[in-house]
Amino acid sequence: MLGGYTIIHVGDVPKVALNSMSATEGFVGRGPELDRISTLLLGSARLITLVGSGGIGKTRLATETVGRFRKAKRISVHNVRLARLSKGCGKAAVEEEVAAAVVGADFSDRSAWDAIVDTLTAPGPAGNPVPTVLVMDNCEHVLEEAGRVIVDLLEAVAELTIVATSREAIGWVDEHVVVVPPLTRQQALALFRMRAELTGHSVGDREQLAMARLICRHVHNHPLYIRLAAARLLRQPLAMILHDLSGEAADKRMRWSHGPRLGAEPRHRGVRDVIAWSYDLCLEKERILLERMSVFAAGYDPNPEDETYAAGDVGTDLEAIQVVCADDSPPEDETRGEVVPSLAAEEIEDLLERLVDQCLVTLHITPTTVRYSLLESIRLFAEEQLARRSTDEGDEPARFARRHRLYYRDKIVAAQQNWFSPMEQEPPDWGYAAWDNILVAIETSRVSGEPAVGLRICTGLISIRAPIFKGSLRELRTLCERALQATRAQAREVTGLHIEAMALIAWVALCQGMHEDAEQLLEECAAACLRDSETRANWRLSPESDTGLPAPLESVWGVELMTRHRDPIAITVLGRAREKYRGLGDRAGEARSELDEAMAAGFLGSASAALEITQRHLDRITASGARWARTWAEMAWAIALTRYGDPTEALAVVRAVLAQQLPLRDQWGAAMSVHIVEWSLARTLTDLIAAGSSSRAELATRATEIAQLAGGATTLRGKLNIAIDLGPFDDETEKATDVARRVLGREAFMAAEKQGRLLQPELHEAQRLALGTLSIDKMPLDHPARKNTPSHWGELSASEDEVAVLAAAGWTNAAIAARRGNSARTVDAHMAAIFRKLMITSRQDIVELVPADKVDQVRRETGRRPRRPR
Repeated sequence: MLGGYTIIHVGDVPKVALNSMSATEGFVGRGPELDRISTLLLGSARLITLVGSGGIGKTRLATETVGRFRKAKRISVHNVRLARLSKGCGKAAVEEEVAAAVVGADFSDRSAWDAIVDTLTAPGPAGNPVPTVLVMDNCEHVLEEAGRVIVDLLEAVAELTIVATSREAIGWVDEHVVVVPPLTRQQALALFRMRAELTGHSVGDREQLAMARLICRHVHNHPLYIRLAAARLLRQPLAMILHDLSGEAADKRMRWSHGPRLGAEPRHRGVRDVIAWSYDLCLEKERILLERMSVFAAGYDPNPEDETYAAGDVGTDLEAIQVVCADDSPPEDETRGEVVPSLAAEEIEDLLERLVDQCLVTLHITPTTVRYSLLESIRLFAEEQLARRSTDEGDEPARFARRHRLYYRDKIVAAQQNWFSPMEQEPPDWGYAAWDNILVAIETSRVSGEPAVGLRICTGLISIRAPIFKGSLRELRTLCERALQATRAQAREVTGLHIEAMALIAWVALCQGMHEDAEQLLEECAAACLRDSETRANWRLSPESDTGLPAPLESVWGVELMTRHRDPIAITVLGRAREKYRGLGDRAGEARSELDEAMAAGFLGSASAALEITQRHLDRITASGARWARTWAEMAWAIALTRYGDPTEALAVVRAVLAQQLPLRDQWGAAMSVHIVEWSLARTLTDLIAAGSSSRAELATRATEIAQLAGGATTLRGKLNIAIDLGPFDDETEKATDVARRVLGREAFMAAEKQGRLLQPELHEAQRLALGTLSIDKMPLDHPARKNTPSHWGELSASEDEVAVLAAAGWTNAAIAARRGNSARTVDAHMAAIFRKLMITSRQDIVELVPADKVDQVRRETGRRPRRPR
């Protein structure tokens, strides 16, 4: 025991079942560690911390162990990467990072902590708490903050186990600390050979194996050291690498800056030492580029087997590195009286490839692009080196941090300008990978004394509806409010940017259902831009008149009138905002207001206004070539068609929209489209009833689909944490469910809705149900939603019933034919009918559907089943 917690130096420990699984490809050794951590996971341990030097393999070991445990136990797993947090960031920042991993997209007004606890304590499909493993990766630089969050989580969530990785223990009283050692000699050699193969060099004959063993010994069997050594095979033969690692005075690797000195059998090295080795091997321009890349957000080196990892969602593209890191002209070093080597944009790609070769830059390859990142430790090392280049004449980290934030500001501004054009999909696609860098740019803007840059980024993100694709409303609102506060503290008077920011924050508050906040912000906007005191006091009283409000305020006011007050005058206000944006030449603002105007018309306007305004908006957006904006314009058109036009046409339109939204990763739009499908089906159901349809089965089928969609949409919105109070939106949903409930009856409606609630959001099952490409009745019997499907056994004929019982008892078709005196063809036909009516695909499925009153009969027939002769 040490300090109240248990230290475990992994040696020979009992094997457990998890060890019988095959290791993930590329994962070498760690059998004892895997076994010990697995045993702790299977037991009562609440906090397991993997401790070891940087690069020793803590993260990979945690990923591998938890991945195997998830496959074996089918538990919920969340991975929290703390790498992008800065030292001393505070507990709230750690909570936000945990929320991003556990909760994902969140459009509610909950705090990050409440969102985390609500998610982790939510009951599963069976109503029981769901066991969860939370991996807290890279805790060492935020040890105190992470420790407080971990302790609070363990107290608040009974079914939670935390696996942490850190360079030192968290310090909790019941913590299990697993020390991660270097690899064994055999494992080190296997890893070296594997990494050598990646360079195109095999290590096979006796002499090569002997040299490889010596290299591994000289780098202390440390996984990261081995990777770097093996990468040298691209530049040197084994004999030269071994010569450079002689351990003597002529040793050409980097000098270690801390830890044990070089000796005959040195054992441990820190990550900084490994990075220094590669850094010292770099040419001067390579070093300069590496240092300047430290202003970008840290990346990570993921497990390729991680299905949640997408290479395009991490790292920095070549353009960003060229713009931020390249020199406009050769800089002069005043301290040495010489010109420092400059970096031309066109040579950066080659320099990056060299840095990738030396394992200093991580490469992320997608089908269409290549991205680059620095691991956190490497980024910190490079940052230190960049600071050393500063002189009395200039602060190098500050200079390149400013170039970084201006680059991302300009990218967001360009995205606004290209919004509602053929180029509009590029910003969301780009933003997925750039998100961490965008957040870094906002933060450095605030601390550097240039908060207006961060505020411009925030307003741009809200303007192009970034939370629809990435991040959360809560996070973006918080960032925007901080930037606004810092900017206003510097300014002597309220600027147009301040007005725009306040209005957009009010829009976010409306989307969160925080109406009072939105109302107060709009009042502040009006007070800041209206000089006449009487007009300031009464600006809300005459929405049909133009009182001189700026376009952003008009636009958000119109949304408030639509969503909170259900007032048709919103159409007029939003139309006025559209015209004001047009006068400013703000295409994004104009189109955004026009979309809101179309939505308001579809929900609240007369038949003629709804169809005319939504069609006009759809025509304009179609002509612009904007793909994403067209899907939303078509949603507005579908709403108008559902209420005033042809609901069958509306259904076709919104299903076509939904099919596009999934690949566009528009989670918010896809959730709304599911509801519009529900509304359209309800309108067709109402029309059938009004026409006197006598087909009870047809009415019930349609009503059941509406109820299932209602349940699926509820789960989908809950998964996305969309707590948006859109008055007319909720009204249409309530009308649709009322129609279905009247047809089915309360109990049948609730059963069908429950089926929809059990659809899996991560598989887009609710969306596929809305598209008509998925039927709950045809889903696997073990699916939670299918388990609630009423049995269709009663639809079988007497002959089919008898054949089904025999089949459930394990009788073959031939045996059934002999038993009943039928031909084999007749039994085959009966089986085909049974499969069709029961909506199954195998004989085994019949067993799952046997009614309670048939169970004894099946058991008797099982005992009578003909046995094959031995």
